[in-house]
Amino acid sequence: MSRFSAFRRLALLAGLLPVAACTYTGDDIGNPLVRKAQWFSAVAGDDIRQACQPGAPDRFRLTYNGQYERQIRVYDVDAASRTLTATVSKHNERVLTFTLDDPLAPWRAEKVSTPLGQKQYGDLVAALTDAGLFGPPAVGLELPSRSYYWVGAYCRDGRYGVTGWLYPSPQFSELRFPALLSGLDMTGVPVAQPGPVPRDLDRERAEQRGEVTTFTLKIGENGLVR
Repeated sequence: MSRFSAFRRLALLAGLLPVAACTYTGDDIGNPLVRKAQWFSAVAGDDIRQACQPGAPDRFRLTYNGQYERQIRVYDVDAASRTLTATVSKHNERVLTFTLDDPLAPWRAEKVSTPLGQKQYGDLVAALTDAGLFGPPAVGLELPSRSYYWVGAYCRDGRYGVTGWLYPSPQFSELRFPALLSGLDMTGVPVAQPGPVPRDLDRERAEQRGEVTTFTLKIGENGLVR
């Protein structure tokens, strides 16, 4: 097998295969293979749901989809350790550095944990409260993978929940927590700013050939629906 053929197969494996729905158990979501196999479950916070019971420490997971194949950002907040862990994909389809030592390197994410002070944690929880994270979920809201959106999954006071915010919408524009997360994010990867998604004929043809895929998540009454 030529080096180019090996690279192409790895590209399909790491970047273009359909997202599966295996249960996320807390593995490294920065690993592209874990991400592909467990993405839906990770965004839904299935691991958070499983551990959520009276007396359990509060946990929050905020996921930003900046067009799935362009950028994803996952922020895990642990109240017990007062840490924020940011996992941010750095893949740029125009700059792929392939090495035999680590063939999946172009798709690995940057991951950095940052301690949170009392005020930082309090401000973040207040912003999440203002965003409606802990209120009734946006049942029926559809979140296409080629769009821009946030999903929040949480365990707070022993109660699990999930909701989302889709761009463009007044709810998305009014969110305060993204700016707070950006100020605490030490990965150094710029945010993929939301905007119109132009039609991509090359991608549409690749999708027809089964080389790429799109998917849509949906907010349910008690979690995500796919």
